[in-house]
Amino acid sequence: MLLLPNIDFLVDPREAVEAIRAGYFAEVKFLPRQALTVGDTWFAPMVGYMAGAGIAVKIVGIYPKATPRVKAVVAVFDPESGAPLALINGTQLTGWRTAAASGVAARALGAEPSTVGIVGAGTQGEYHLRIFKALYPAARFKIFDVAHEKAAEMGKRYGATSTSLSDVLKSDLLIVATTSTVPIVKGAELRKGAVVISIGAPRPVREIDEDVKKMAGCMLVDNPHAAEETDDVGPTWVYVGDYLKGARCNFGEVRVYKSVGNPLFDVAFANYVLEKAKKLGVGVEVRWD
Repeated sequence: MLLLPNIDFLVDPREAVEAIRAGYFAEVKFLPRQALTVGDTWFAPMVGYMAGAGIAVKIVGIYPKATPRVKAVVAVFDPESGAPLALINGTQLTGWRTAAASGVAARALGAEPSTVGIVGAGTQGEYHLRIFKALYPAARFKIFDVAHEKAAEMGKRYGATSTSLSDVLKSDLLIVATTSTVPIVKGAELRKGAVVISIGAPRPVREIDEDVKKMAGCMLVDNPHAAEETDDVGPTWVYVGDYLKGARCNFGEVRVYKSVGNPLFDVAFANYVLEKAKKLGVGVEVRWD
């Protein structure tokens, strides 16, 4: 079994996006998610299989009082022998795979932004900056966080301008990665034709208001089995995997993608990381008899 406590150095952002996109076209199986709530903590196992890869099991928790807020571990098993193949830092993997899935959605929605705005300078905000800087190197990046100094520090590291929320909301491509329980994206403040990527989830997180949902008409979602876990999804939506294969989604004045998490992403990304680690000869080998 290969132990991978740090995977950040292994990941190429463009490869990451392609790994997730390929997962949508692979033979996959994943279990509907069931979550356990303990006080304010949300805790869930996510199990998925992709042909040619292992069975990935991610144990993930959302801990509102901790930093980072989302923590996880991913185990990969051989589907025939049951042998454990890898134990991977699931916190980093979750950051990368969520941002990479957002990249797939942005491209599917036809985003060609001159400005990219990010609301939230936490872990997900950082991974999204890393992915989207690679996808749209010519774009101007703006970032807002209620902790202004945190946004300024992250902006300095990744070449983004720390600015006001109203300025960020006017971006061509808007990424919202927060823990807000009240809508912070108001339809009246959005640019017509904007692409909105909302990843704060599950309930009670709420990022977009009812006007945004009305303006969107049809929305894309990343998990058809878990769309009900958020109040940010409108009545008409299409699974991204189906949309990539030709399903129609009649968008309105804005185009919206809502992410709640999909085990497909975990198994696709775990396979990508495991193969990359083998190729580079990194990680710690541990016997498991």
